[in-house]
Amino acid sequence: MSYTEDQVREILSPYHGMISNVIADGFAEWRAVSDFRAASGFAPQLYSRSVSNYVFDAIARQARSRFALERKVKVVDETQTVKFIFDGSVIGRFKKANDDNLGRNIPTQAFLDFADPQQSLPGFPPHAAKVEFTWTVDDLGTSIDHVMVSARDGDRLLWCYEIDDTGESSAGIFTLPIKPVDPDTDRPLVAVKRKPDALSGK
Repeated sequence: MSYTEDQVREILSPYHGMISNVIADGFAEWRAVSDFRAASGFAPQLYSRSVSNYVFDAIARQARSRFALERKVKVVDETQTVKFIFDGSVIGRFKKANDDNLGRNIPTQAFLDFADPQQSLPGFPPHAAKVEFTWTVDDLGTSIDHVMVSARDGDRLLWCYEIDDTGESSAGIFTLPIKPVDPDTDRPLVAVKRKPDALSGK
């Protein structure tokens, strides 16, 4: 069968907040790492793809751990990526969006199979819809701008909708130490006085 946008939206509706949150938290992890690098005097990443790869890795880790706890979601690990099956009806994967709200991809055979709505994927429900959970960032690259659910036919966008049910995100909780603690110089301002030993009186 072929799933419409409304049908996919209804199936994914219980997971909209979680989808948004794993993207927000994965990006927040990258921001924390970026701030730590700057505070430590490290140069910025040289290539934009390095940032994209880190963000994708962080999002994938967030998604794997959280969706694994959902009874109606199956996590499928693959080489260099991970997919999620929702209620046996929708196959989803996370991708950074291009200007057309389509996930950015290298044209491998696996991508071509996923991008063809008529092509079933080995080991997956044969009639499941295939969608991408895509994100865009603001002009400064400092925060997530939009989270979309998109269906495609090759390089053509079939339909998409924006997730506005963001739920409660823990984005921004990642903190990293600015410098290691030196036991000889980083001492507490208040000394703790030892209690006298009961036997020695010292």
